[in-house]
Amino acid sequence: MSNFDFLKDFDNTLWKLGNRIEKQVNTSPSGVKADATTFLEHILKKLLTMAGLKYNSRKPFTDQVDAVFRSNLKMSNAYRERIKSAYNYRNKIHDEFDDIEKHEFEDAVQLHEKLFYIARKFYRDYNDDYDEYKGVPDFKPLKFDFSTDEVEMVKIKDFNEIVDVKYDYCVVCGEPNHLNYSIYCHKCSRKLDNANNFISIRNAFGKDAKFTKEDLIEYGMPEGYVNQFINSMVRENMLKVAGRFITFNNMYLEDYLKRIDSYISVGELITRFKEDKISPDDIKMSMEYKLGKNKQEPFYQFYKITNREIIKKFEKDLLATEDIWKSIDYTAVTDHQLERWYNIRLGNYRRGNVNESFVIFNKLLIKDYLKLKSEGILEAEIRKTLNVSDEVYEFWCDFDRYFERNLKQIKLDLIAEGIDRHMTKSEIIEYAGVTAKEYDDIFKVADRKGESIAEIRKREIESRKKQFVKYLLNFDLKIACKKALFTLDDFYEYYDTADVNSEFHVKSTRILMDKYLAQRRLGKTREEAIEKVGIKEKYLDHWLKWSVYAEFKDEDLRVTVDLILKGFKQDKPLSDIAQTAGVTVNAIKSYVKLGERGSEIYKPLYDYYEAEIIPQKLDNFLNGNKTKSIKKAMESADLSEDDLNRYYELGKNGDERFEEFYKEFYDIKKGTYVYHKKRGKSHKIAMRESRLTDEEYNESKEDIEKLLKMIKINIVLETVAADKTSNVAASKAGCTVDEIYEWYFKGRSGDEYYKEFYELFHKAYVRPSAVPLQEKLDNENAKLDTLIKSNKDKFTKKDVDIWLKHGIIHLGVIHLDEEKDDEDDDEEEEVRKFALDKRIGRVNPRSSLGGVQDNGDIEELKRQILKK
Repeated sequence: MSNFDFLKDFDNTLWKLGNRIEKQVNTSPSGVKADATTFLEHILKKLLTMAGLKYNSRKPFTDQVDAVFRSNLKMSNAYRERIKSAYNYRNKIHDEFDDIEKHEFEDAVQLHEKLFYIARKFYRDYNDDYDEYKGVPDFKPLKFDFSTDEVEMVKIKDFNEIVDVKYDYCVVCGEPNHLNYSIYCHKCSRKLDNANNFISIRNAFGKDAKFTKEDLIEYGMPEGYVNQFINSMVRENMLKVAGRFITFNNMYLEDYLKRIDSYISVGELITRFKEDKISPDDIKMSMEYKLGKNKQEPFYQFYKITNREIIKKFEKDLLATEDIWKSIDYTAVTDHQLERWYNIRLGNYRRGNVNESFVIFNKLLIKDYLKLKSEGILEAEIRKTLNVSDEVYEFWCDFDRYFERNLKQIKLDLIAEGIDRHMTKSEIIEYAGVTAKEYDDIFKVADRKGESIAEIRKREIESRKKQFVKYLLNFDLKIACKKALFTLDDFYEYYDTADVNSEFHVKSTRILMDKYLAQRRLGKTREEAIEKVGIKEKYLDHWLKWSVYAEFKDEDLRVTVDLILKGFKQDKPLSDIAQTAGVTVNAIKSYVKLGERGSEIYKPLYDYYEAEIIPQKLDNFLNGNKTKSIKKAMESADLSEDDLNRYYELGKNGDERFEEFYKEFYDIKKGTYVYHKKRGKSHKIAMRESRLTDEEYNESKEDIEKLLKMIKINIVLETVAADKTSNVAASKAGCTVDEIYEWYFKGRSGDEYYKEFYELFHKAYVRPSAVPLQEKLDNENAKLDTLIKSNKDKFTKKDVDIWLKHGIIHLGVIHLDEEKDDEDDDEEEEVRKFALDKRIGRVNPRSSLGGVQDNGDIEELKRQILKK
């Protein structure tokens, strides 16, 4: 008799499994663990079928039990927990390897009893023919007889062992996962359990039911779990508590179920993906993955775990296929994921932690790299295609000891091919994927070892050099290089390293020299000619310095002189001429001096300079001096101090070409001296500014002093005509009141030079003041001091003293030369108009005072000097 005999007519397979397990408790306790799994899975499959669900051998056992619990099939929470407990106990037995021998019999007994009560509940609740009156026999403890009879093992078609999936972190919240039998952490597992219980009691009680804690306990919920369940579901807004009674909060049911379903969906997806039920492409297209990629909960942790699983699948597939690109396509791994994986594995590799898939990956990638290289694909394109960085390349050199050797041979082959195809050096460098230094080093070694590639290259280069010289005769440097399959850098290299006596160097130099001189003759500057021809500046420097190129140097000098002469004729400033000619201004001046001394090459410069340029500069200087100072006139005429003095002295010494200039400049000197003296400057300053020598000053001193006196006289007359007193006039003219009256009385005494001044000063100042003063003294008996004070704006005490001394006024009787009449009034008015309207300086031509103005017009002063 077996404890499981009640199952015989209900489920024969389950009955046979139960009998086998019961027998193994006595004979083979360790076998109970394996058969218990099959026993529980058979019951689960039956329950799923009843609930209208499909069994999934790849889905965790406990999750599928929860699915039954949430279905419309009536299942108490106690029964659900009993099934899961038995399954977890089985797992516990599997895990505790150290205690197998010590506890395997005890564990087998306990597991046998658990399976009995599970089977009995299954028989009672899900058996349509169950007879409540007949019932089920109670559990009978086993009698151990250790017989060797075996129970027949039941084979169940298409029934596979559950593959347990376990992650260190919960697939929902990312918290550490300490549960050995679930992909969820304890907290998330509890949420799922609560959801299952909630759905079960809601299905059992009805959505509008009102119930108590006692009802939940009676329903089968463990008493210690009830309060925890209620509190949790209240926090989830799924239950409402009012006193003793509890009701369902149906308002939030849909949102709650969606959230719980999202927990389940990520679990199902990750499990199916882990067990190859769906492809990486499919999982990346899932809504859960996309939401997780955007860091939306509760899918973000699922997204991260999935990416780790993708990498694991990539490594696994790479080991199986040894094909990088198929593995990438199969696992849909992205470039970013692959690069991150590579860097992590590279770091581990360098620390001694070698990953087999990483090794295979590098070997395959090196193979692809060398293959593309040998096909002539450009280095940049290869690296872009294979995503090979400098760091990866350097790693390969250490990783594969044959890599550099194989690569070098490929490069040599490509270089040889490039030479055969008449590529330029730069094209070969790009084609072979080498640097310029690598290229040169390869041929140095090949040349030293006498390898054929070096000879091939030499013959090819010499052939191209000959073609280049021919092309250079008719084309510019760049086009000649292109036609000869050179680059400009190639030419520079070949020219710099060539023997100076070689045909290539001699002919190239001569042609380039001619091209340079041709550009210079067109008026190009040295820099412009160099750029136009395409040569380096150092080449021109060498040509001008080396004695072997003396002919070129002479020709270049002739061209320079021609450019300077051309600039002279175009009346360009020396600075512009110097720039075009490629020399300094001082160099041009030295060339002119050399021409003066008889140098044949520079003589044309000197002849033109002195015959055409200097006369024009001297004229410009004289014209400029009419409105400018000597210094500014020199700057404006671009005339140096040396030239000014040189040609002045030539004219002074009788050179007919410059005699006129000498005379005019001498007059300018004297006029400039007078101008500065008139402004109150010292003799020393006036001499310096006028450039007069002591000899010249002494020679013209009389004229200068006469001119200065004329200026003073005019200033005095102008001032008194403006109704100012004699002391003001003396101050402005730079003389004393006594000097003014000295000129006045000399004119009165008949001195022809001062006669006109006497007449004008008398009528403009003395008479208009003295006559009224005398009248007041005669008629009003006024005091003289009082009259002087009251008329201080018309005359001064100094005037009165002089007038009294010379009898112009008297304290009793007036002694004037003539009485005032209408004619005198007319004359007085005429004098005043003359002084005011003509500003005194422009006097009657008959006057001995001349016509100098006191307005700084130095040109008028010069004219007066020349008249004298």
